[in-house]
Parts: sequence; structure tokens; C-alpha cells
Amino acid sequence: MRHVIAVILLLCIPSVTYAARDTLTVQQKAPKPYLHHDVRIGWGDMLFETIFFHDSPPNQWLHPERLRPDFRYMSRENHRYTGHIFAEYQYYFRHWLSFGAQVDFEGILWDEVEYDRYHQPVSPVQHIHNYDLVILPTLRFTYFRNDYVRLHSGLGLGMILAMDNIPGSGCIPAPAFNLNLFTVQAGKGHWYGAVELGMLSALSGGGQIFMFGSRLFSVSIGYTL
Repeated sequence: MRHVIAVILLLCIPSVTYAARDTLTVQQKAPKPYLHHDVRIGWGDMLFETIFFHDSPPNQWLHPERLRPDFRYMSRENHRYTGHIFAEYQYYFRHWLSFGAQVDFEGILWDEVEYDRYHQPVSPVQHIHNYDLVILPTLRFTYFRNDYVRLHSGLGLGMILAMDNIPGSGCIPAPAFNLNLFTVQAGKGHWYGAVELGMLSALSGGGQIFMFGSRLFSVSIGYTL
């Protein structure tokens, strides 16, 4: 009887070995599960704003005494820029497709002073604070991913709320859109860093341009779970 049992066990060993090998092969071939939630914060350039919002020329004339005594002009000076500060959330429906929302904030600050013909201030300094808040539902397409790198592009369409501290200006809404041309995410595990090339724009139907081709370059850090 013991000999029979021994023979049966010997016959079963190859079957168990093949089954274990097949199970390991299936596990190796099975795709790794992707993480569904993605949150990131970042900072981007303000190239458009720095081109169109800058200090006024000095306006110092060679013969100021030839100008009218009551000559006055307003000067903009001491411009400061916050850069684009943004946050985004994405939910992955598939490993290549996600949908979410992004909030972008920027500020442009400057001083306005009225001068006479001799470039002497004749009014108090007025501190102007201009802010833009952009809210964008976004769609992302991921076309490459591995354990360390992800490549994706996307687009967003929403609105901008432009506001400043000038009396009577109020808050101006207008359409806004963002084109994410190319983004590289690099990291291991849940944390990653990203570099993005894109174009954020906002303009009204009346031809008023709030930004065009802004935030061409941005960096961010994110967390997936």
C-alpha cells in the first residue's frame, strides 16, 4: 500500500509543478492595476502678461519748460507678477483616459502715479491689484506609462473671472480654454513631478483679450492613489 501511495505522489509532482508555472506566467503577463485618483499643484510662467503689462517709459523731456504748465501724464510702474498658481484633480476611467477640473490663479500688481512736465509726482501713488481666476473642466489622454514615467496631453474649457481693486470695475467673466500639448510625469510610487508645455487663453466676445498663449511652461508635483 505504501508503494502505491508513493507512486501516486510521484505522478502528481509534475502536474503540480506545471500548474504553478502556468499560474506564475499568467500573473507576470497580467497588466498592473492603475491608480484612479490624481491630484497635483503647480506653477507656470506669465509670458503674455509680462509682455503686455509693463512699466511706462520714463517720459523725461529735453526741454520740459516748453510744455504747458498744466501738462500731466499717468505712469504705470513697479510691476509685479505672481505667476500661474494652479491645482488639478483627475479621475482615471481607463488607464489612458481621465476627466477632472483645474483651478488657476494669477495676479498682476503695479503702481500708478500722475506726473507733471518735470517728472515730479502730483498725485498719491495708487496701488493696482489685478487678479484672474480660471476654472476649467479638463480631459486628459495618457499614451505612455510605466513604473517611472507617464506621458499625456489634454485640453480644458471653462471660464475666467477677471477682477481688480479699481472702483467700479467689478468682476468680468469670459470664456477660457487650455491646451496641454505635452506633459512628462516622472516618479516612483504615489509621488511624482511633472513638466508641462501648454497654452492658456481667455478672451471675451467683445474682442477683449485677458490672456493668450499664457502659461506656456509649468512645473508641478502630484500624488496618485
